[in-house]
Amino acid sequence: MDYTLIKVGEGTGGGMMKTPDPDTPSCWIAYVLVDNAAAATEKARTLGAKICKDVTEIPGIGWFSVITDPTGATLALWQMNPASPK
Repeated sequence: MDYTLIKVGEGTGGGMMKTPDPDTPSCWIAYVLVDNAAAATEKARTLGAKICKDVTEIPGIGWFSVITDPTGATLALWQMNPASPK
């Protein structure tokens, strides 16, 4: 999967990739930094969120999940791997 990071100053401001499924429309997803992606995803589930993509590791970088909250807002939860380059 080709993923392009958008650098902002000293950090990352976002990223872009081609849609993995040609039938899926283009979209933007906000990422929320969490201390523990698995715990935050489970907490979201208990509060009524739909888990669109369960916690997935990006080797050497971190972990993410994608949820839709009970109001219909979709966002991603992101946990940085402390050993990854910033």
